[in-house]
Amino acid sequence: MIAKHIAVAGAVAGAALMAGCSQQSQPQQPTAEQSSAQQSSAQPSVASAQQSWAQEQASTSGQPGKAPAADDDKAWSEASRAGTAAAFTQYLQDFKSGAHSAEARGRLAALDQARKDADDKAWAAASQAGTATAFTSYLESFGAGAHTAEARARLATLDAQARQKAADDKAWSDALRTGTSAAFSTYLQSFAAGAHSAEARRRVAAAEEEERKKEADDKAWTDASTAGTADAFNAYLQKFGAGLHAGEARQRVATLEAKAREDADEKAWTEAMRVGTTSAFNSYLSNPGTRAHAGEARQRLAVLASQERLVPTVDIKKTCRDAAAIMVSLLGGASTEQSINACLESEGRAREEIVKDRATFSSADIGRCLRPGVYLPSYVEWLTCLEMERDVRQMQQQQFKSGTAGTVGTSGR
Repeated sequence: MIAKHIAVAGAVAGAALMAGCSQQSQPQQPTAEQSSAQQSSAQPSVASAQQSWAQEQASTSGQPGKAPAADDDKAWSEASRAGTAAAFTQYLQDFKSGAHSAEARGRLAALDQARKDADDKAWAAASQAGTATAFTSYLESFGAGAHTAEARARLATLDAQARQKAADDKAWSDALRTGTSAAFSTYLQSFAAGAHSAEARRRVAAAEEEERKKEADDKAWTDASTAGTADAFNAYLQKFGAGLHAGEARQRVATLEAKAREDADEKAWTEAMRVGTTSAFNSYLSNPGTRAHAGEARQRLAVLASQERLVPTVDIKKTCRDAAAIMVSLLGGASTEQSINACLESEGRAREEIVKDRATFSSADIGRCLRPGVYLPSYVEWLTCLEMERDVRQMQQQQFKSGTAGTVGTSGR
């Protein structure tokens, strides 16, 4: 009977020892499910061992005979040396009412408590870590522990969260690769509370704002292009200095301003040619524009300078002052600086006209009209005299030509 109990209890207690002390003697780590199955089938609790002992005690109660004290002490010594739940359980099976049965039960209770404490400690560590690795490690060590159900539930939750995160990250990666407002909106439709939802909303808002700016930019550019003026393009640049069409706007402004300068230069030159005086050509040359006709202007000034030397110079200031005094003596009142300045200005213009048109006047007319020695010599009077003489001569020439043509026509008949 004792040999039979020893064989059975040895196998059972050995499994209990392995699980109770949380020791792994295998080189490979079992999975959580394998560990749970093995420990559930092979790890009897101390209470189970005590229950088996009680049943055996009941079945053998009243049997005659009692083990010698020497055998009891020896078995106890061996159980104490082993110090395992299996050893103490075997002792109790062999010596139900032995001298050390109470202590054996106490030692079994202590081992059971140690196993529970190790279970709780391992669970606390796994809970604090909160990772799938930590919960899996707990289940591998305590497959039949007090917290196995919760550990499996936590693993399932973490697995679902991992799958959700993987799907979230993939959707976000796809949205980033596309980079459009529609792509980010699609992400938000699937993951409104996802890990990247805030960034997605920010990008959608930025894309919409950019689209509004683009529409405003395009409209302003269309308006500027329709107007086609430098002012219109400059107005566009004031609002959209870094706009989509800023480069082209600057080119158009530069082209238009260059054209405007050319037109202004041509206009100034046309006016200088119309007037044809020294002052007009000097005014053209002082123009800050392109001055494309500067060379010709200097040539004309040189010609005018040579002609000007042929025009007598008079003290025009004296003439203007004396003329003003005569007018006062005749009409009364007082001469003013303004009237004198007006006289000087008109005399200056008359001299320039004489110089400009000198080639159109005959020598006889010049000798007859330009008389600096007379009383109050005046360029205005000289010019009037020259123009009258020239115009009379031209009229006579026209009349002569007309008469000659009439004579020729009559003789031809």
